[in-house]
Amino acid sequence: MNTLRKLNSLPPLRSVGGAYRLFAGKDQKKDSAGQKSRQPEKPQDKQKSRASGKARSAGSTDSAKKTTKVTLINGEGVGRELMDAVQEVICAVKAPIEWDVHDEFKAKDSDDVSPEVLQSLRANKVGIKGPVDSRHWQRQIRKQFAQFAYVSLCSHIEGLDSPYGDFDVVIIRDQMEGDYSGIEHLVVPGVMQTIKVSTTAGAARIAEFVFNYAVKNKRKRITVAHKANIMRMTDGNFLEAMRAEADKHVDDVLFEERYLDTCILKILLKPHKCDVMVSSSMYGDVLRVIAGGMMGVPGICPGYSVSSLGTVFDCRMKACHALAGKDLANPTGPLLSAALMLRHVKMDKQADQVDCAIRKVYKDTDIRTPDVGGKAKCSEFVKAVCDCL
Repeated sequence: MNTLRKLNSLPPLRSVGGAYRLFAGKDQKKDSAGQKSRQPEKPQDKQKSRASGKARSAGSTDSAKKTTKVTLINGEGVGRELMDAVQEVICAVKAPIEWDVHDEFKAKDSDDVSPEVLQSLRANKVGIKGPVDSRHWQRQIRKQFAQFAYVSLCSHIEGLDSPYGDFDVVIIRDQMEGDYSGIEHLVVPGVMQTIKVSTTAGAARIAEFVFNYAVKNKRKRITVAHKANIMRMTDGNFLEAMRAEADKHVDDVLFEERYLDTCILKILLKPHKCDVMVSSSMYGDVLRVIAGGMMGVPGICPGYSVSSLGTVFDCRMKACHALAGKDLANPTGPLLSAALMLRHVKMDKQADQVDCAIRKVYKDTDIRTPDVGGKAKCSEFVKAVCDCL
């Protein structure tokens, strides 16, 4: 319980152009396809050559795996220790990941996204990040990187106290439009206005993504949460796009429309009957926070932002500056997000191993961080996960 993880077990970081590189796994060797042919074997060396040939063959499977480069943004507050936990677990599962680590995620003298971060994300097309509290930074990375949707995968973790039973809910929300479009102004002194934006193209884009996601992942029901009875034009436009896409998938997915308040009641009272839920920005944020809390504590629900330019994984947890450096943050959400990342880059075996190891720690041990009623440190939880691997 009290054994601290050994950070010195990680491979050394190498500085390249202001970023850092970390190779996960011990068997990342260059492909030997371009090597010269061997010289003819001597008779007395045949047995030795066969043995060494078998060893080379056994190792060639791992060394031939394509290394995937991933942008890693440490974030702020507890972000660094959480991202260290992600790197340690990925190393333990021997996934061929090369990390492009960015400590500095903000532009100089501003809250804008660092140009180096944007350049790295565009080049690698996949990233994972720690918590960032700056709303300006979050809005800018969404717009700069065209992140039009956020997907949350909320499911029951056996061993975590929860009165909601077994459930497995996917919540997909718009990130570019709706109430979170970020357009506000002062009308006259004492009167402020926020503009809710809904475009035909934006609504059709997220509708197409949601139904394709459901079909690809063998989900059977899509519920759209809306308030089109009040906001007839904006929510009405969003709803019409969902209806149009549903007509194309009548044989694949059951589609239903519900008011937002009805959806909230359903996810709280009958979560086992919820499957995929979709909505505009603010409504989806409410559903995401509720579903994350149902898992046991906010911040452990994994997810990712969707863009044609690439995918960025995170769990939308707070930076918790008061806990920074105290080894008390809960790494569950970032580790589950890392498992999603592995699945995204076609490392399904390692993704399953990481996901199962996390759930095994909760099911079979009493190792818990303080936010879920335990006394373990972040490093102790990570060590338990690595031991399971």
